[in-house]
Amino acid sequence: MQITLSYFKPNSAAGLKNLINRENLCLVVWVLLAHYALGYQYKLIYVFSALAGFLLLRSITKIGYRFLVAVYMLAGALYAPVGINYGFPDINVIGSLMYTNPNEANEFLANIPAAAWLLSVSIIVFGIATLVASFSKHKNAPVTRGVYSFLMVFFVASAFWSAVRQGQLLSTGLPEIRFVHDIYTAYQAVRDNNQNFARIMTTGNIWNPVSLPGQRKTYILVVGESVRRDYLHTFGGKYTNTPWLDSTPSTQFTQYISAGPSTVISLTNTLARRNENAAELNNNIVALASRAGFETWWISNQGKKGHFDSPVALIGESADHHYFTKADNSDDRLYAPDEELLPELDKALKQGNGKKFIVLHLMGSHPKACVRTHDLYDIDVGAKEISCYIKSIAMTDKLLGQIHEMAEREGGDWSMMYFSDHGLSYINKDTSGAYLTHGDKTRENYEVPFIVVDKNQKDNVIIPVQRSGLRFIETFAQWLKIRDPQIDQSCDMFSGENCSLVNQVLNFQGQLSSFEALSSVK
Repeated sequence: MQITLSYFKPNSAAGLKNLINRENLCLVVWVLLAHYALGYQYKLIYVFSALAGFLLLRSITKIGYRFLVAVYMLAGALYAPVGINYGFPDINVIGSLMYTNPNEANEFLANIPAAAWLLSVSIIVFGIATLVASFSKHKNAPVTRGVYSFLMVFFVASAFWSAVRQGQLLSTGLPEIRFVHDIYTAYQAVRDNNQNFARIMTTGNIWNPVSLPGQRKTYILVVGESVRRDYLHTFGGKYTNTPWLDSTPSTQFTQYISAGPSTVISLTNTLARRNENAAELNNNIVALASRAGFETWWISNQGKKGHFDSPVALIGESADHHYFTKADNSDDRLYAPDEELLPELDKALKQGNGKKFIVLHLMGSHPKACVRTHDLYDIDVGAKEISCYIKSIAMTDKLLGQIHEMAEREGGDWSMMYFSDHGLSYINKDTSGAYLTHGDKTRENYEVPFIVVDKNQKDNVIIPVQRSGLRFIETFAQWLKIRDPQIDQSCDMFSGENCSLVNQVLNFQGQLSSFEALSSVK
C-alpha cells in the first residue's frame, strides 16, 4: 500500500495545532475509556501512544482505521464488566470463561454493577462518534510532515522500545496489542494445562496407604462454595444463620485459609498433592481413598464446564461413581439447588456394605447469591445481595443438617467434613448496591469455614491455630485414619499443635503470595 503524504506542510507547530478537532477529541475520549475497560494499569503514556498509532493508521487507510476502532469498541464494551472487577485477561479470567456455561454467564451478567454498564455504553457511544466523525466531509486543516514524523517516532518508541529490548515484540504494554497477546497466551496456557491434567489423570498415582485403627465406615466430604468464615454465626458472625451448626458438637478450625481465591485454583491445589509448587492431579484425595480400600463417590452440583472439563471435574470423574447435575448437555438448568444432591447421597449410603468415601460439591453461596435463594432472605441488611448471601449460608447449614440425618440413618460409623473452596470480597461496601465477588486482595478471600462432625461427638473442639489448604492432604489423611509414606505426618492437624505455618496463598495468576501482607476488609 502506497502512503501519500503530499499534503504535509513544513510548519510543525501549525500542524500540531491542526490535530485539535472534533474527530480527534472523540478519539481521545474513546481511547481513555477503552484502556480503562481492558483492565490494565492506567498509564497516560500508552493513551498518547495509542492515539498516535490511530492517527498514523488513519493517514494511511481510513478503512483500516475504522475497522480497528470498531473491533476495539466492541472488545472494550464487552470486556468492561470483567476488566473493572478482575483486571486484564490472565489465566484466571480466561480459564473462568472457558469453564463457565451459558447459565453461569447469565448469572454473571445479572451481577454486573451499573458503573460497568455505563462504561460499556460510553465506549460504544464515543466509538460510534469517532467512526461517524471519520466520514465527515468537513475538510480539516492539513497536518505537517513534521508532526506525522513525530507521531511515528513517538508511537514506535513508547509502544515497542521496552518490548524490543526484551526481545519480545508482542509483550508491549500498549493495551491494544497486549489485550490480544494476553488472551492468546492465556488461552494457550489454560488449554495446555487442561490437556496436561487430562494426560496426568491417565497415569497411575503414587499412593500406598495403610489403614490405621479407629477408621470409620463412611466419610462424607462436603465442599462448599464462596463462603466467608465471618458470615457464619457459628464462627462468630453477627447474623444468626447457622442454627444447626450452632447446636451440633463439632470440631472447628477457626484459622483455616483456602489455597486460592477461586474454585479451580483453590481445589486443584487442595484436593491434590503439591510437589515443587505444582499440583499433581493424579495424586488426589479420591485416588488416595480408593487405594485405602474405600469405594468412592463424587456428587457435584457444579458440573463439567466449558470447552474443556474443569480439572476439578477430572478428579471427580476418577471416582468409582460420579454424578453431575450440570454436564453441558440439553438438561443443563439455570439453577439446581444443592438439595438435588441428596437423592444421590441416599443411593451412595445405601449401596454396598464396604468402606465409603463420598464427596458432595455444592454451589453454595456462589455469586449471584439471590439466584441461590430465589430472591428470598430472612435478614435485611440494606443491600439485597448481602441479605441473600446470609440466607444462602443458612441454606447450606440446613443442608448439612440433612446430610447429618442421612448419615445417622444409613452411614453406620461415619464422619463428615465441610469446608469452602474460597471466600469473597466486597464491591460497593456499605451501600444499598453492595455485593460480594471473587477477589485475591483481602484476607476474606481466603478465610473460610472448616468443620468436622463425627458420629456420637459430644463436645465442641476448637483448633485455634492456622491450617492451610495447601497442606490439606495431611489433614485429609489423618481424618481418614490412613498413613502413607508420601504424606508428612509430623504434625497432628486435629490438635492445637502450632505446626510449621504456611503463610502463603495462591493469587489469581496461580502465584504464591503472602497471606499476612493482605489487608482485611470486614
